[in-house]
Amino acid sequence: MTSKELIEHYADLKIEIGQLEHEIADLCGKGWRMETDTVMASPTHEPYKSRPIPISGFVQSPKTAKACKRLIQIYDEKLRNLYFWQNKAEEVFDRIPEGKARAILRYRYIDGLEWQAIAAKIGGNATEDSIRKYATRILEKF
Repeated sequence: MTSKELIEHYADLKIEIGQLEHEIADLCGKGWRMETDTVMASPTHEPYKSRPIPISGFVQSPKTAKACKRLIQIYDEKLRNLYFWQNKAEEVFDRIPEGKARAILRYRYIDGLEWQAIAAKIGGNATEDSIRKYATRILEKF
């Protein structure tokens, strides 16, 4: 993937990362049910007569746990790949020498702002067209 493509697809990376993180969190909460059982135990003092003690907790069937674990591994591998590309995109941003150019590209490709909103944030004599053309020139260098 070229540097230009990395910058242009940064917002997509963030969306996919968030979606996978949500899926992992959601999977961790699926398939659990409350179970109750009893164990036989005796007190530590007299009378030492055994009696049933109720216990309860949340359990997941072994098949469900195995399936969830496998999906989480798949999603985790995808996340590692996405984080790799996100880091590469950040390295591209770090190579842009002008702070104004970095800000414009971040506003556009990370925050998803329209050119008009970016021009308003930059201020001065910036217009929608001037900001768009400036960003285009910066991206052509990569």
